[in-house]
Amino acid sequence: MSLDTLPFQSHLGELRRRLITCLAAFCIAFIVCYAFSRPLVAILFYPVRQALPPDSSLVFTALTEGFMTYIKVAFWSALIVSTPVILYQIWGFLAPGLYENEKRILKKIIFLGLGLFLAGGIFGYWIIMPAILTITLGYANQGLEALPRLQNYLLFALKTIFIFGLIFEIPFLMAIAGRSGLIGKDYFKKNRKLSYLALYILAVVIVPTDLFSQLLLFGPLVAMFEIGICLTDWFISEKSKSE
Repeated sequence: MSLDTLPFQSHLGELRRRLITCLAAFCIAFIVCYAFSRPLVAILFYPVRQALPPDSSLVFTALTEGFMTYIKVAFWSALIVSTPVILYQIWGFLAPGLYENEKRILKKIIFLGLGLFLAGGIFGYWIIMPAILTITLGYANQGLEALPRLQNYLLFALKTIFIFGLIFEIPFLMAIAGRSGLIGKDYFKKNRKLSYLALYILAVVIVPTDLFSQLLLFGPLVAMFEIGICLTDWFISEKSKSE
């Protein structure tokens, strides 16, 4: 065995161990989350139950739909719960090859990015979902009976939480682009109108058939973009001071 192949095999072995650790953490989290899947489902379904008229409930039409709902909720909950372990393993694998200043920057990127994603998910669950459900299910009080399907609501809830988690990453990504020198300080200000158009097109792609939902999504996108402009200016100013 040559000395040149030893480092590569050593890194490959370390990568394999860390992947196994991530998988084990996810499997343990999945088992625990499935054991507590009933309260987790109750939390996820709380907004729609508050919006539904009295004596109304969700329905399912496929025999396995109820069971698969609990499986999917446990899966996504386990993914969230095991994310810190996964990020730590990524950090442990990359850190030995980084300089000290690069380590500090990577730490901030990982934890700030994770924090913003969780904040966006909470915003989507606590603010956006009740607003959409209150309006769309409000017609059930006008001689119409609401029978939302279990599978459809689950997809709607997970999609909303995930999308708003990503939306809250926009200011952070803009600031990183400015700090790294990929764009100039006034780049986003000069291209504000074009960016608004791009954000609305993004809202149309995410929600292609519902104008109301597009506008409801476009509002937070614009707000995050404007916050990103301020954050980019601050990041670039701090970089100039440090230099």
